[in-house]
Amino acid sequence: MALKYQIGVDAGGTHSTAIAYDMDGKELGRAEGGPGQINADYEGGINNIAEVVNELLDKFDGDCQRVLAGIAGLSVVGNAPEVAATISSRINNLPTRAITDSLLALYNGLEGDDGALVIAGTGSVFNGLQDGHLIAVGGYGNILGDEGSGYAISVAAMKSALLSWDKREENALIPMFTELFGVEHMDECNAKFYKMKNPEVAGMAVHVAKLADSGDKHASQVIKYQAHLLARDIIIGLDHYEDPKPMKIALTGSVLANNEMMRGLIEDEVKNKYPDAIFSVSNGENARGVIFDKSKDYRYFTNHEDR
Repeated sequence: MALKYQIGVDAGGTHSTAIAYDMDGKELGRAEGGPGQINADYEGGINNIAEVVNELLDKFDGDCQRVLAGIAGLSVVGNAPEVAATISSRINNLPTRAITDSLLALYNGLEGDDGALVIAGTGSVFNGLQDGHLIAVGGYGNILGDEGSGYAISVAAMKSALLSWDKREENALIPMFTELFGVEHMDECNAKFYKMKNPEVAGMAVHVAKLADSGDKHASQVIKYQAHLLARDIIIGLDHYEDPKPMKIALTGSVLANNEMMRGLIEDEVKNKYPDAIFSVSNGENARGVIFDKSKDYRYFTNHEDR
């Protein structure tokens, strides 16, 4: 009997990861490739997703039952069925489903249960699931949203440093930024900051977090306020649930996975209103979400036959 397996793809802004699992959820193998963020580069993203899937297909003598691709930028591009059809056409017409990368993370973080997944990395979003219905809060990008994200933390810290520079007051964020940018004065950071890409900006948040952990007042203010904004979004999402409300909340993304102060502040504020909230940190292996996908919506794209 041919090996039956499924493939999950986590297609993000920096790279794409495809992982094959047998039908019991055991990992069989994985492949890594280029970015799959299709709103930035549609054709390039689709090709990178197809390449990592095809790399896995070449590894196994078996029958791939389905491919679930969680894709950054899909909510911007829209038309998920067409995206899935395009991917399917490049991977031997296998049954394919395209969803947002945040929904894929939701499936993985909650392992098929109802509840919420909060992502805070370069960007941020709250996604909830109750009785098959999705609830989203935030996720509007770095200009209109992304509260509590690495990008938002870095921008808030930069504003704090620039304000202190203008006021000629002490602020440990000033030497932090001048060192990171390799300049003498804070007002030289401005032009360099505007030339950075979003992931580069977000990457500076770890330095802000370290300063906050050391007890610095200005860095702590930044972290506390961004934690408050993200906690606010979580509470808004929980408010939308019907009673009885699922209280399982998984946290993922570099900001939440690596910043204990941020997590603690968020959990405390949420539990002030919802004391039964249960927080956990997701392992971030979001391609694993294919194991828990209960959708049958792979129907458009295939000449595949079970055998």
